[in-house]
Amino acid sequence: MTHRTPSVGAFSPESLFSSREFTVNAKTLFLSCGLVLVVSAWTSGGSLQAPPGLFKDLNDEIVGDAVILNGKKQLFIDDYIIEELNGAEKVLNQPVKHAQNPLIVPDQPWEMNGSYANGTVLYDEVDGQYKMWCTFWLPDEENPNAHIGGYAYATSIDGLAWRKPPINEAGNNRIVPPQTKGFIGVSVYKDPVETDPTRRYKLFYNEKPDGTPKTWSTSVAYSPDGFRWTPEPKNPVTPFSDTQTHAYWDEDRGRYVGYLRFGPPNTRLISRIESEDFVHWSPKVTVIRRSKIDDPFSTALYGMRIMPYEGIYIGILTTYHGETIDPIPEDEVAWRDKSDAQLTFSRNGLTWQRVGRRGAIPQAELSQDKDWKTIAEQATFIPHGEHGKEWDWGSIYVYQRPLVVGDEIRFYYSGIGKRHWGSYHGDPQPSPSGVGLATLRLDGFVSVDAASEGTLTTKTLVFIGDQIEVNADAASGSIVVEAVDPDGNVIEGFSKEDCAPLTTDNVRHVLEWRDNPDCHLIQARPIKLRFYLDNAKLYSFTPRIRHTHYVPSYD
Repeated sequence: MTHRTPSVGAFSPESLFSSREFTVNAKTLFLSCGLVLVVSAWTSGGSLQAPPGLFKDLNDEIVGDAVILNGKKQLFIDDYIIEELNGAEKVLNQPVKHAQNPLIVPDQPWEMNGSYANGTVLYDEVDGQYKMWCTFWLPDEENPNAHIGGYAYATSIDGLAWRKPPINEAGNNRIVPPQTKGFIGVSVYKDPVETDPTRRYKLFYNEKPDGTPKTWSTSVAYSPDGFRWTPEPKNPVTPFSDTQTHAYWDEDRGRYVGYLRFGPPNTRLISRIESEDFVHWSPKVTVIRRSKIDDPFSTALYGMRIMPYEGIYIGILTTYHGETIDPIPEDEVAWRDKSDAQLTFSRNGLTWQRVGRRGAIPQAELSQDKDWKTIAEQATFIPHGEHGKEWDWGSIYVYQRPLVVGDEIRFYYSGIGKRHWGSYHGDPQPSPSGVGLATLRLDGFVSVDAASEGTLTTKTLVFIGDQIEVNADAASGSIVVEAVDPDGNVIEGFSKEDCAPLTTDNVRHVLEWRDNPDCHLIQARPIKLRFYLDNAKLYSFTPRIRHTHYVPSYD
């Protein structure tokens, strides 16, 4: 006879042995120290057997080539965990722009003739507020078609209502950057591993030391508060970039990582460097080059923001389409000389994949003959606004780095109401600009969708835990799940008929089966999960540990 493990708090010797016949025989032994030991012998008229699968061995032969899940969320951007889709497909989801956009606009006297560009938003847990650093383009009096970089600061309690506190002797929110020529391409990072309080905030920026474009370089600076910056004496630390740099501490790699342009000479490709001390940086490795997906709209790769996420890396790639100073044909007005954002993806931070409508695109496919115009159109992650009608119709620049806030992911970005070379096209000068917000549900980058009935079957996997959590929208349909062995045989007690259907929209559904309210019986063994979707969207699943398991003594 099979007995279920008693739940926490339900176990007692009386309840365990209530159906047994037992006798107690006591023999008193007098020891030299005067102690008395009573030895009791329990004899049973029945047996208590362990549920099948409760006790398991685990070794490399048992695991074989199964994917070992490490407790992180399993997303579906690539096919790492997916064995088969049948009647379902992967779909790239776009963040939703906030109804209050723009959240902040140039309204200070020193800002009035400029426009916001790239920047940083972070949440400071110590100070309990959001902080924003923003590069501010001001007109170059010597060249009406050029600009020079300013630097603005703002704070917020909720990330929606922003204020511009006075932080300098002039009583405004302007930060005075390190004294250099051509200060642009700024990223700010509050370093969680820095022990020197004067270097708590770190600045990654571009400059041209002799004032000419041939010396564009990347430099670093330090600050105790994010306002007063001291440049590194060994600057510049690496050549050659002129916009949208990004640096951060990579906890998994135990190093600082920076993303910037290829060069010299300056080229619009995405390169990567690493450092152990924020001063000495590795030679550049180019991780994203132009490919056939960029050809239909003459797309240049303008910069990339990085977001470590659940053991993987998300990249927000600024894509600049159809650069020109010439008159633009009417049928190209919607996209030419404008920028938006696409998604990139990596499992190791070194090798990156572009993401299209159907998820990550393997590198080999980027050289194949396909309908790249349609693929490129559908690869837009955060679009610029409608031409001439919305405040961000010309260009958007996503800030570093996206933030997880509750059950949503926030993407702050600068939006500009003009084209890249707007002065040549007769666009407004100064151009409308501001900082906006776009939000995505937790894990919402790429979902597996089924308009009617469809299935997703995972590769063989092994996990440790007693609960499987599912992020899915089944409000208009349902999802049930079954566990099968590597040969595809349904594991007893974990069939789709036994599964309690998911029928709501929830980022934390918990899977339950009729006789197995948790799933500890399928932990630590090679299995596959088969999701049956009916008019539903599946975003992720996660192994969890949510119970305390007390195991009684079995015969």
